[in-house]
Amino acid sequence: MLRNHASNRTIRGQLTRIVLIPSLCFLALWLIVAAIGTAQAVQLMSAVGQARQGTEVLSVAAEELRTERRLSLVHLGEQDRGDVSTVEEELERQRSESDEALAEAVELATDLVGDRDDELQRGAGIVQETPEGVERLREMVDEHSTDREHILVGYRTLIESLLNTSAALINTTDGGENLTDAVVARELVNAREDYATADALLAGVIAAERMTYEETAHFTFLTASYRATLDGTVNAMPAGLRNEYRASTEEPTWEAAEQLSRRVVTRPPVAEGGDGVDGAPLSEWNAEVEVGAEEWDASSIPSVHALDTLAREQTERTVDLAWSAALLRVWLGVAGAAVTLLGGVFAIALVGRSSRRLSERLSSLREQILDRDADLPEIVERAQQGRKVDVIDELPPLDEQGDDEIGQVAEAFDSAQITAVEAAVRQAEIRRGANRAFLGIAFRNQTLVQRQLRLLDEIEYNEQNPDALRRLFRLDHLATRARRYADNLIILGGGQSARRWRQPRPVLDVLRAAIAETEDYERVRLTSAPRVLMHGQAVADIVHLLAELVENATQFSPAGTPVDVGCTPVTGGLLVEIEDRGLGMSEQGYAAAERTLTRPPEFDVMALPDDPRLGLFVVARLAERHGIRVWLHPSPYGGTRATALVPDSLLEPADNPIAAVSPSDGTPNFPGPLGQPTPHPVRVSGPQNPSSPSGPQGTVGRTGPHGSFEGSGPQGPFGPSGPNGTGPFPTRTPPGGHSER
Repeated sequence: MLRNHASNRTIRGQLTRIVLIPSLCFLALWLIVAAIGTAQAVQLMSAVGQARQGTEVLSVAAEELRTERRLSLVHLGEQDRGDVSTVEEELERQRSESDEALAEAVELATDLVGDRDDELQRGAGIVQETPEGVERLREMVDEHSTDREHILVGYRTLIESLLNTSAALINTTDGGENLTDAVVARELVNAREDYATADALLAGVIAAERMTYEETAHFTFLTASYRATLDGTVNAMPAGLRNEYRASTEEPTWEAAEQLSRRVVTRPPVAEGGDGVDGAPLSEWNAEVEVGAEEWDASSIPSVHALDTLAREQTERTVDLAWSAALLRVWLGVAGAAVTLLGGVFAIALVGRSSRRLSERLSSLREQILDRDADLPEIVERAQQGRKVDVIDELPPLDEQGDDEIGQVAEAFDSAQITAVEAAVRQAEIRRGANRAFLGIAFRNQTLVQRQLRLLDEIEYNEQNPDALRRLFRLDHLATRARRYADNLIILGGGQSARRWRQPRPVLDVLRAAIAETEDYERVRLTSAPRVLMHGQAVADIVHLLAELVENATQFSPAGTPVDVGCTPVTGGLLVEIEDRGLGMSEQGYAAAERTLTRPPEFDVMALPDDPRLGLFVVARLAERHGIRVWLHPSPYGGTRATALVPDSLLEPADNPIAAVSPSDGTPNFPGPLGQPTPHPVRVSGPQNPSSPSGPQGTVGRTGPHGSFEGSGPQGPFGPSGPNGTGPFPTRTPPGGHSER
């Protein structure tokens, strides 16, 4: 049914749909984008035309207001001096010319009020109110009701509103070729306005023959402002405009104006004289300006015109570039739409022809690959089961051959599938052989260690010399650790330890047995253990798991610091906590440990470092086997706290619990390796350790022919067992060698 369904949906039809649908979508999308781009380009052309007309009208109006401002200041200056104004008639003519220019600007602003640009709308509204502001200034000039500084600032505000509207018009054109042109144009307009304002101010001062402190400061600011603006803009100017600017600054009139302005700024600020009473010197502000009107007019007016020319040329350049860019967008949009349409038609025709030629070959290759893919899982499964697999016979070459891409794809499939199956077969064979050798060595090693322990038990049982017995206990402890390492090898190889208990064992004995299998057991303190029994079949693995965690805590904490082991019943099981006072781990280390403990990988695919630490891997294997959950997290003491949750399925209540303390002498009995009691325990004691805080300090001995554990440790006031005591061995500093973390 699957093949019939596939044959109804031909590869030719699928190829046609795969190529045709995206092509048509792309074609439609491109046509839409081209149409939108063309419409935007046309709109931009309209904006550029509007900006060209608007900047001309607003520039003329601003220039007329500058001229009127200069004449108004000269008119007021002559009146302040007490003379009759000599420019009154010229001022009236200039006002008429300003009114005509403002009328055109207001008409333009009326057309701009409905524009979508917010900045342009605000500027247009201000321009409509400009004639009213001009009339108010004229009334103040005619009535001589204010000073020259107020008139100067008032005209500057009106002129700046015109310039801001002109800049907003330029901004609607996207700044021409790039934003640099628009920025340069605006900077030149600002420099021209600062220069014209300084010219008008000094012209009024010369007419009044007196310059106040405020006027001097204002003039100094204006001259410094236009110089800084020009110096910062010169490098951004186009080459032609830069050459023209440098030529203007080298003109005698420009240099003369600069010298006169500096003479005004650098004149002595204080004029000295006599007070006429006692002949003492009198200091007052130096209001005298040693610059004549004809001298200043001859140098400043040509300089203003030169700056006006530079600003106008840069503005025209910006608008021209914007017009060219808009025109180019229109042509590109139309041409792109046409080319895309022709390309889409050609692509559709080409896809139809190509799909007809490829359909049969692709159909044949697809069927062969599907047939082979169905057989691959069975071949790999047989290889993993250890059955003989002949890769060449199982995977014959595909029928589709050739030098083109389809033939190369067929050969690539052949090579990839054969290589994959061969690798799977070799990997399965290597894994089986390695595991057999690994487990063989591990079981032999475990057998030898078991024999060694039994021999030590016999020697210990018959030995009465305390010194010899202490050394035998040390050797016995080392052999016990060696047995745990042998169990590690068996677990890593996928096997199970041969140690088993048939009867349940008390949790207290399990915890002490785990402590006894560590090197620095003397540093371990058992703080609590409930009266609960643990299933015998899980005792060996849980002892091993807890011994690995305790070994981890002792190896990674400073010598002499205690390691606390506590056990508490909780909902769902029994919680065992092992806490050290070492340096702890980093956040990355805790995260890596969490991954290993929750999802233990296969040992043969583990990415081991040069110095492998397999303790957590062994813990993860044992925890997964019995459903135990293990966590590692920071300890409040600065070290690491390992928490293991033993499930209820491995526990049972102690109807007749084994006593944690012997009624005769208070000595706790440790379980032997086979879970048999020792008929004649041997107890070794030593000097007390007054610095031990509380709990058993992991002091463990092994006695009896059956290898049962017996020992004692110092107990606090709330400890679970008898009187204070120490282990048979002195405290040792843990070696700095291999560790299990």
